[in-house]
Amino acid sequence: MFGTVRAKLDSNGRLAMPLKHLQEFNSDSGTGTGHGILVISEDGCIEVFSSGKFGAESERNFPNIEGSRDGEVRERRRGLLGNAYGVDIDERGRFSIPSKYREYANLSSGSVILSACGDYIEIWAPARCPKILLDFLPDERSR
Repeated sequence: MFGTVRAKLDSNGRLAMPLKHLQEFNSDSGTGTGHGILVISEDGCIEVFSSGKFGAESERNFPNIEGSRDGEVRERRRGLLGNAYGVDIDERGRFSIPSKYREYANLSSGSVILSACGDYIEIWAPARCPKILLDFLPDERSR
């Protein structure tokens, strides 16, 4: 997945997944519904992984479950696994972001920035979004 777009977060905390990325998250092609995993980022955004990509990310970060009692590894595990939250994606591509996650990332209803970073998508409040992403947002007038 790649690209950065502006999206709308509604007053209930729902956000629609961009159509070009929705297939990555659809696990039930019969109903068009899917699942994702939200994770808070150290950068102040929310990361959204598909279930499969989240499993691969966990395995990449923690390949040896036996040696995971080390303090630094435990801290990293808490950051990735302890704050993970599963979301359902409806047939219209929408999912809800819990209020604690919205507060953490300073998201409010209205405009948010979605940046696809290969195997996950970052959700940014415009005020916190890195300038490089804002500078290269597609011209919305050309749509």
